[in-house]
Order: sequence, then structure tokens, then C-alpha cells
Amino acid sequence: MEEISRTTCNGRPGEGSPLHRPRRGIGRAAQGDVHVTVVIPTYNRGHVVMRAVTSALAQTHADLDVLVVDDGSTDDTADRLKTIEDPRLQYVVRPHAGVSATRNAGVKLATGHFVSFLDSDDEWKPHKLECELAFFEKHPEVDAVFTDLEKYDGDVFVPSFMRESPLFSRRLTEVCRGEGIVVPSREMYLYLLQEVFVKPSALTMRLEAFRCAGGFDERWSSSEDWEFLLRFAKWGRFGYIDEPLVILRISRDSLHRIDQPRGETAMLGLLARERDALAGDPQALAAVRRGLRERVKQFAWYYEDRRQCATAIGIYLRGFRLMHDPELLLRAAAVWLPQAARDRLGKAFKARGFAGEPRLRTSSRVSSIR
Repeated sequence: MEEISRTTCNGRPGEGSPLHRPRRGIGRAAQGDVHVTVVIPTYNRGHVVMRAVTSALAQTHADLDVLVVDDGSTDDTADRLKTIEDPRLQYVVRPHAGVSATRNAGVKLATGHFVSFLDSDDEWKPHKLECELAFFEKHPEVDAVFTDLEKYDGDVFVPSFMRESPLFSRRLTEVCRGEGIVVPSREMYLYLLQEVFVKPSALTMRLEAFRCAGGFDERWSSSEDWEFLLRFAKWGRFGYIDEPLVILRISRDSLHRIDQPRGETAMLGLLARERDALAGDPQALAAVRRGLRERVKQFAWYYEDRRQCATAIGIYLRGFRLMHDPELLLRAAAVWLPQAARDRLGKAFKARGFAGEPRLRTSSRVSSIR
């Protein structure tokens, strides 16, 4: 990992000092003994990062420091952050190396018992960390806690990201809002083989657990969070708080929007890697096959929506070579059908995918966090 330099707001290399000199009575010494380091990676996001930083500094749990790790921005990020007078805020500048390296750089500087991630275009509700720390206190065996999110995607508002997740939402049918549940490692791993429902901005971890997991793989520039979670879920213990404590914003310049093919390609490669390591585990193999099928469909639909039919067919055929799933061959052929016929076929596929599919075993451990 490259050497990290902390800088002052003017962007020149500094001596490791925060943006502003600490004031007595604010920060770690004055707020008890549960310290949280918040890591906010950013790259040319000056127009939105202030909202994220402000929401982190406004937490009801005030014993924290906020590390904004700048991945080589060329915009006015530093000038904007200079206007925030809070000694808990630090601004770190490093050469451009990608989001994985940027998050790892922030964790390397962490001093808290816990590390929490916040993407620069998202924001937290004020009691987010307070709720998560209460869960950790009640469940000392848990290594990581994640929460529900509200999602804004243009004019579309989703009040509960988790209840829009096709699989994990089933886990919540008997969970009341505001409750927390412990999700065993095996169960979490099987979920993650099939869908991406945990977002970095909703994740807080014990610092030592993150370090034991080896951090984010810096070879991954897309789907790096999913790759990390799949590795961590093989042994780490998760808790979930069924309350939307994070606001997720899909902006016009987000990677999801401007380079979806690269993201989908990375997801397919990730699941193919997991599948190749699962010999002798039929339950996990069945789960990863469902995950691969869904990712192939999402990728092909991207091109179908743009009327790039030949490319969509190629995606389906690539998926068939990976999985030997006849459904994908049928979908490839259906690309040329009239829309009405494709809609009927899609309904048939959906009925096949959900009917009779065994649900994951779930833990009965439920706790209130309030």
C-alpha cells in the first residue's frame, strides 16, 4: 500500500494534523470509551461530500472522528471541507488508487474501537451509530452490524431498501420495525451468494474484525464491497437493525449508472470464483447458481433496454456456458420475440424461480435495540 500523507485544507502535504486544532472537552476524552472512526472515501465529489460529512458529525454518539480520504480529487473538495470547524474532522489526500485502496487507507489510520463506512454521496440519520453501538453492546459476539436504508434514485423513492431485496426481505417477515436480529455466518453467506443487500454506508464493524478479514481487495475496482462481504461472511458474525438509518442516493455520475457493464462483469466474475471454490457444498452451489442466473439476467436486460439485442444474446450465452442453465438459452431466443410474448415468458420464468424454492433456515434470535 502506498504511503499516506495527511494534509491541511489547502491540499499541501502536512504533518498529520487534523483540519482544525482539537478543543478541550470535544471528542474521544469527553465522550466515554466507545470511539468510532468514520471513513468517507471521495473522488471529485465536492458537490456532495459536505452532506455526508455533516451527517456523520451530527451523530448523537459524538465520540468519533471522521476521516475523509481523498483519492486524488482535482475539484474543490478541500476548499469546501475547510469551512467545517470541527476538530473531529480530518482530511487525508493520497494518489488516485481506487475505492478499495482509499477505504483501506482510512482504516489504516483508524483509532476507534469500531470503524464505520460512509460513501460521499450518502448520508446518515442522527442516531445511526447510537443504534448500532447499542446492538454491539447487547450482542458482544457480533463482528459487524448493518441497517436498512432509504433509497433515492432520481424521482424514485424507496422507503426500505431491504424490503425491496427479493431474498433478504423474506427473512424480515416476522421482524418488527426497530428490532435487531443476529444473522449467523452461514445464513449470511448464502444470502450474499444471491444478492447484494448490504451497502457500505450501512455497515459498522469492530476494527479488529475488519483487520482480521484483510480489508478490501485493492485489485477490485468494482463490486469490491460484495467481494469483501463474501469473504467476511465465511466466518464473521452479523447483526441487522431493521430501521432505515442511512439515506442512499444514486446520483447521475455514480458508477452504477455510468459504467454498469463493468460492474456487472465484475459481479459475474466474483460469483464464478465463489462457485469454483464450493465443490462438495450442494446448498451453497444451488445458491450461487441462483445468484449467477440473476446477474446474467440483469446484465442482459441492460443491453435489451438499449436495443442491443446481439450483445444481450451474447450475455445469455455466456451465462449458459457458466451454468448450463436451459432458462438462459430460452431467454436468449426470446430476445427476438414480440414484447407481449416476452412478457408472458417472463412471468413463467418468475413463477418457476420462486415457486417451491426452499427458504433458508433462519435464526429465531430477535432483540429490541431501543
